[in-house]
Amino acid sequence: MRKLLVMLISMLFLPVVAQQYSSDFREDQLYFGVAYPYFSNPPETLIQNKLSYALSLGFVRDMPINKSRTWALGLGVGWDVTRWYTNTRFSVTGNTISTTNLTDNYQQNFLSMQSLAIPFEVRWRNATATKHAFWRIHTGVSLHVPLHFRSVYTSANGFQNRDSLPINGTFLRWNLHLGFNTWNISIAQDLQPWAVYSTSNAGFDMKSAKIGLIFYLF
Repeated sequence: MRKLLVMLISMLFLPVVAQQYSSDFREDQLYFGVAYPYFSNPPETLIQNKLSYALSLGFVRDMPINKSRTWALGLGVGWDVTRWYTNTRFSVTGNTISTTNLTDNYQQNFLSMQSLAIPFEVRWRNATATKHAFWRIHTGVSLHVPLHFRSVYTSANGFQNRDSLPINGTFLRWNLHLGFNTWNISIAQDLQPWAVYSTSNAGFDMKSAKIGLIFYLF
């Protein structure tokens, strides 16, 4: 994994040719996203509350594949953080994630995940070397390497408990970004469960989806 990351970073951050009035222009390489995350097919007892959020930041090397440079491939590296506020407290029993529905007063309760993202995209845009407001559609998958997965609970009197939760390992996420100029919708769906937790009578695969906005800085 370390050798793969070194190779990716070396390729992605090669000097970028000045592109404002060049026929060798590239587009949409540095991105920032904000989104609302939600669990896919959760049990009825798990309810998200407060304002869950997901943030992403990264760099995608744009590699045009046709002469007019309207089609391209993208390969990048980024960082994602997601926080889900729920009414369910997650904890670890042995190597299993167990849950408790919260009925008493408490200050906050959330799950937090940070991951390294390696996106691969197919990209279309109607840009030219001098046209910087254009339509775009990007779609593809990203490989996510979790850096941490935690449950944080703060009681009504301020006592805080943090649990590091077990995770299955790397997982794939499908992504779609589309829009015009500054404003672009971002939709994502995990293709694999990244953890399993249990309730009193069943176990559930943990997968997440999100919808939000993505902004391209250059």
